[in-house]
Formats: sequence, C-alpha cells, structure tokens
Amino acid sequence: MHEENDTTKAICGRIENYISSLPPPFRLQRPMLARAASTEARTPARAPSFSVCWSCTSPVPEIVNATTGKLENGQPSLLCKQSMFARWQYLVTRLPLLPQETETCVDNKSEPLDLENLPYNEAKQLCTTYQVAKECLVEAFEKANLGRWVKKPIEQDNFVCDIHNPDPNALFA
Repeated sequence: MHEENDTTKAICGRIENYISSLPPPFRLQRPMLARAASTEARTPARAPSFSVCWSCTSPVPEIVNATTGKLENGQPSLLCKQSMFARWQYLVTRLPLLPQETETCVDNKSEPLDLENLPYNEAKQLCTTYQVAKECLVEAFEKANLGRWVKKPIEQDNFVCDIHNPDPNALFA
C-alpha cells in the first residue's frame, strides 16, 4: 500500500468513494504522482503575458498571448476550443462512429448534421455518454460536500466554428 500524498487526495481521493456508475469507457483515473523534490517556498511574481504550449505533433512550441488566447500572428492556437472543434468536425465527417457512439452519442435523425452551422455547445450535447459521466462527477462533488460545479457563462460555448474547409496539415500540425 502506498502513502497517499496531498496532491493525489486533492485530484481524485476526495471523490472516489462518492462517484459511481460511470458509463463506459469513462472511469476514475488515479494518476501516479511524485512529491516535489524541493520544499522551498516560491515567491509569487506577476504572471507573464504569454504562455508556451508544446505539442508532440508540432516541431516548434506555440507562443500564446495570455490576454487574447491567440498566437502572436492572430491565429488561433492548436489548443483552443475553436481549433479542437474544427478537428472534431473534420474527423466526424470522415470516420465511422464507434458502436457505443452510434447508440448513445448521436441522435439517429434521418437528416445529417449541418456541421458548418452547429454551435459548439450543441455538438457537446450530442455525446450523451460524456454528459452522463459529467453529471456523475458533479453529483459526486455534491455528495462529498466539495461544493457545486462552477458553470461557465452560456455565451462562452455558444459559437460556430469559423474554420471552414481546413487544410488537415494545418489542423493536425
């Protein structure tokens, strides 16, 4: 038996006894964490105006303006919702759905989805398995008296993807 450290307890230990019935393929992950080597107190400083993001698919890191969330040239980062939504739209039209997704993630309507006009928030609602898993997590927080899940403003996810007919090399750079 290993000693549970504070970080492990903070990430998953507080809810593991309260979360149940996660739909497959979702499950509570217990990441392997190591204690920090240094116990030196750090001196907080003003946050930088940029962040650096690395991706194994890109030869160079992205430098993102922390105020706008965009790259220095004004383009969206590969890590932003807009780019990830564009990748999802690209893939969903080209890959067959997995068996569990056919049953639970897409309404079997006769008309195909109009992906170019599908808002991000509506696309997320299409995967009912994910929504059920998220609700299990929210309920676990409440049962464990860890507070209520903080919801984002509705407007934040109410957007249509601005990236149309993307070059796959740019999407998956």
